[in-house]
Amino acid sequence: MVLTGDNAANPHGIPGTNKIENNALLLFDLGTDMHGYASDMTRTVAVGKPDQFKKDIYNLCLEAHMAALDFIKPGVTASEVDAAARKVIEKAGYGEYFNHRLGHGIGMTCHEFPSIMEGNDMEIQEGMCFSVEPGIYIPGKVGVRIEDCGHVTKSGFEVFTHTPKELLYFEG
Repeated sequence: MVLTGDNAANPHGIPGTNKIENNALLLFDLGTDMHGYASDMTRTVAVGKPDQFKKDIYNLCLEAHMAALDFIKPGVTASEVDAAARKVIEKAGYGEYFNHRLGHGIGMTCHEFPSIMEGNDMEIQEGMCFSVEPGIYIPGKVGVRIEDCGHVTKSGFEVFTHTPKELLYFEG
């Protein structure tokens, strides 16, 4: 899924005829299946030179993403992991625009158990595989999501994705 403009402000996108405009953000949600296992990753990139507001929203989403990744370890709950990211976005005043769960399990299918979300008090255990994907979706303005999948280790979380997380710029 590739989204831009108003379509990027919808977490699961809406097919449309939007054209990529200069100075916009472009959201890529990609995955593949290999040897019976699914993958999932989202990156948001800049086309041209987006305004400071869009850069700030991107950096806020990245801060929330990193807060969740740093928080994950065996023994915490799925709800606590969600809260680690959500608190960053809420503190900045954009909580209402993070309108989906933080993550989902991944394995034989792209979206499976567990849900990393508020209210899920399931304890995170070593070996679990799931996504971490905070997003900020402001209708008519911007949509940003950064998603990595990984697995829980004895001491934390190891991501499978090795693409850069900082905002990448492409000429418009």
